[in-house]
Amino acid sequence: MKIRALLLALLTTTSVFAADPAPAAGPAPTAAETAAVAALAKLGIDARPMAAGLNWRTVLVRLGKDKPDPKIFAALKDVTNLQELDLAGVQLADADLAQLAGLKNLRVLHLEKTPLTDAGLAHVKGLVNLTYLNVYATAVTDAGLAQLKALPNLKSLYVFETKVTDAGIAALKAALPKVNVVKGLTAEEIAKLNAKPEVKPEEKKPAVAAATPPKPENKAVEAEVAEAQKKLDGLNAEIVKRREARGKLTAGTPEYAAADKLVQDGKPEIEKATAAVAAAKAKLK
Repeated sequence: MKIRALLLALLTTTSVFAADPAPAAGPAPTAAETAAVAALAKLGIDARPMAAGLNWRTVLVRLGKDKPDPKIFAALKDVTNLQELDLAGVQLADADLAQLAGLKNLRVLHLEKTPLTDAGLAHVKGLVNLTYLNVYATAVTDAGLAQLKALPNLKSLYVFETKVTDAGIAALKAALPKVNVVKGLTAEEIAKLNAKPEVKPEEKKPAVAAATPPKPENKAVEAEVAEAQKKLDGLNAEIVKRREARGKLTAGTPEYAAADKLVQDGKPEIEKATAAVAAAKAKLK
């Protein structure tokens, strides 16, 4: 199994480290929010409650290669109970994110595979309750990452295939010690892992050289990375199922509490598996 496919599987999974819905139902929707939800529905976008009996909302936007209608962001800004927003793949402009600056209840934001740049992240830094942010496969750099130091509750950040460096990550973690930054392999590292070994013609070597032990191969380590990633992907899929099951129940009931416990119990396993993947990757030569 290719390492690249395994890494992308993690990123296309639902937000495993996304914040759990607040136990309270949340504030009653304002007239502006109700109107905005109706406007989004006319645009084919469902701003649905996160679970039965809750006022908190989640929005998934999928437009393919089409440019987003400006009315989408104009409506989103009034959905003040919005906690989870998935804009993955949307061909948005950095300026569109300025409309989201007032969504103080937003906790989960997917911006992967968008034309996002550092300028767009300037509009995100005011989302003080944000706990999960995914900017995989964007043009974000260390300069954009510095904007995120203003997010005190940020716990999970995905920066696969961006221009972010280890130095930028270290600077962010110095400001936010609890944030888990998932960088993944660089394009060069992925190409190296997927490349076939070069076949060279036999060359005559001195007898001394023949006695020199060969350098250890990375094959065993690659297998270890693949196995660790496979386990993590399985845990990701399982906790997604648990979240979906919980979302069908009414908050405050014994059934909801039991389902929520299953979600919480899965998090330590995922954190342990994530650490195992990182440890395995560190062994690559």
